[in-house]
Amino acid sequence: MEKAKNQDINSIRYTSHCFEQLIKLVIQQFTLNHNQYSPKRVTQLYGFGNYDPNEPNLKSDFEKQSGDFVNGKYLYDKNRALESGKIQIKINSYYSQLMVNYIGYQDFYDFIDNEIEDVEEKEKQLEWLNQKQNVENSYYISYHFGENKQVIKGQVEIYNDWKNVKYKYIYHQNDGTYKEFHYQGQLTKRVDIIHIRTKTLMDNKLVDSGEDILYAGHIEPNSSPFLIGTYNAFDIYNRVIAGKLIFEKFDSKDEMIEASLKREIPNYIIQEIRNQLIMNNGRVPNSSLEISSKSPFASTYEKLTGSYQINFSYAENGSADLQFNIDPITYKISSATEGCIFKKDDIDIIQNGSVVHFSFQLLGLSKVLSGEIFFKSFYLNQLDEPFEGVFSGMDHEGKLINGKVSIVKNEMPTFSNK
Repeated sequence: MEKAKNQDINSIRYTSHCFEQLIKLVIQQFTLNHNQYSPKRVTQLYGFGNYDPNEPNLKSDFEKQSGDFVNGKYLYDKNRALESGKIQIKINSYYSQLMVNYIGYQDFYDFIDNEIEDVEEKEKQLEWLNQKQNVENSYYISYHFGENKQVIKGQVEIYNDWKNVKYKYIYHQNDGTYKEFHYQGQLTKRVDIIHIRTKTLMDNKLVDSGEDILYAGHIEPNSSPFLIGTYNAFDIYNRVIAGKLIFEKFDSKDEMIEASLKREIPNYIIQEIRNQLIMNNGRVPNSSLEISSKSPFASTYEKLTGSYQINFSYAENGSADLQFNIDPITYKISSATEGCIFKKDDIDIIQNGSVVHFSFQLLGLSKVLSGEIFFKSFYLNQLDEPFEGVFSGMDHEGKLINGKVSIVKNEMPTFSNK
């Protein structure tokens, strides 16, 4: 019989007659595999609820067969649907494939050819199986900056009309091999946002593992070559992590798999996500001094607020000025120099609290467009009197500059939030 198979079928519609025959053969095979063992309770047979995982059950058999998670309750529910008199049983293609493989057939077509003798039932089932599927799977590689300061690739398959997703993360080893970590998830689309909740198998149970949120715009997400968003999850060391996430689309599953197994990371990807990682090292602080290694210097950080006037003195002639404020309530950094604004800014306390490091990028009318400034933290107590530090950066002509800075810090008034 010619098999007019469709691509990317995500669920199979069985007639009640065919599904009844399939269930019957599965149970017969189960009994044969386990020396005529016949569980007294359906929960033990299918492997859900209050069952003994050490005793034979279909869930365990299927998981050994597939190497992946199997929901015993799902199988039971499908049998209940059959017993309730439904004329159509819709089952996920993954479970359908497990069942027909379990009884020794390559796929459901082989099963129908060999086990369904009623001509009308066979024709009806084949008509359902061969109906045109209009929705195709989508294939992506996901990229995020993860463990060991490396970009991690993931094979992503979105199926079931953008409702389900499968992940397979690839971790390359030094000996040329790689390890795989598997996840599955539910996907929802809300206006211009894609929200994915993932689960993974742990202690023989499917548990929550993370969430991805991607921006898709106001077009069909399948039409975009890239999707960009954020993720939060547990890494392979069971630490809580979060960061930037990029999906890159591929035309086929084979192309996606081939690209994912290469160690090389595209330059247009790595420049976007390198070091874009937030990590919780698994500590539960007992006080505010134990939140992180920075915690002991919180009192010094508090002294950063105020109004700053900075004069840059270049090592090779030239100078520039910059004024900015650090708000005493929000710690927001804002320019007080007319005609320029901060594009990026960061300020932290380093060297065991002894040095202040301030980095910035500016937009607008400024002779210095980006820079790194360092000065001793004890100067934060010195108000209205100039003190010195050092800097390096780039001027408005793109020239690299360095030299000394003269800084005057003043207090800022604290305004009411009313």
